[in-house]
Amino acid sequence: MKRSVFNYCFITLLSIISYGCLSQYINKNIREGNIIVNKIEKYKDIHGTLPDKLQDVGQSDFVGDVLFCYEKESDTTYVVWFGTTLGEGMYYYSDTKRWTDQLH
Repeated sequence: MKRSVFNYCFITLLSIISYGCLSQYINKNIREGNIIVNKIEKYKDIHGTLPDKLQDVGQSDFVGDVLFCYEKESDTTYVVWFGTTLGEGMYYYSDTKRWTDQLH
C-alpha cells in the first residue's frame, strides 16, 4: 500500500512539473510567435500584400531551437505555428488573431 501511494504521489508530482515546463515553453514561444506576427503585419502594411515566406520579413524559421512555420493561405490570411509535443502545436490564425492548440 505504501509503495502504491508513493508511486501515485511521484507520478502526480512529475505530471505537475512536466505540465509547468510545457506551459512555460508554450508561453515563451507564443511571445516569440507574436513578434513574428508583428513583422508579418508590418510587411503587409508597407507592401500591401503578405510575404511569401518568413525570410521576406527578415525572420529565420528557427528561433533558438524552435521551428516556426508560416503559410500564406490567401491574399489576406495566414497561419503561423510551432510544435509543442509530438503531433501537436500552437497555431496563430490571422483571421481570428488567436493562438489555438491543435493536433497536426
